Amino acid sequence: MRRAILLMAVAVTVLAVVVGAALATPPKGTTPTPLTRATLGKFDAENQGIEVESEQRSADAAIAKVVIEPGGSTGWHHHPGVALVAIKSGTVTEYDVKCEKSIYKVGEGFVESNDEVHLVRNLGNAKAVLYVTFIVPTSTPPDGLLVDELQPKGCNAR
Repeated sequence: MRRAILLMAVAVTVLAVVVGAALATPPKGTTPTPLTRATLGKFDAENQGIEVESEQRSADAAIAKVVIEPGGSTGWHHHPGVALVAIKSGTVTEYDVKCEKSIYKVGEGFVESNDEVHLVRNLGNAKAVLYVTFIVPTSTPPDGLLVDELQPKGCNAR
């Protein structure tokens, strides 16, 4: 009986992982290029009213260039730390978990934090180029800067 229950629990877990991965919204027309990464350690910095602090753990800074083709999307995701996004060229539309959108153009930027689920799309006719600075726990693996998420119910943005 114990063995049957254990096998059932394993089967349900495997099914949940496979179905969850299948329902995630993968990126399309998006090319991320890692540029650099460095360990900052534990830090507390302040200058001219701007404060940054890692509080209790070591943090890394990682920088990536992200190109989103016209019609492309990052897929629904969140970040394990903080992402500071600068728009180098093009225009992007960011959707939050409530399907509310914000539009960002060249020279603008936005911040992604607090495990907020979101999606970034290029609805324009030209490539959008973004530079993203991630501040993440040092233990974050290189492929863990972006965590795939399911599409929120009631939101058709992809």
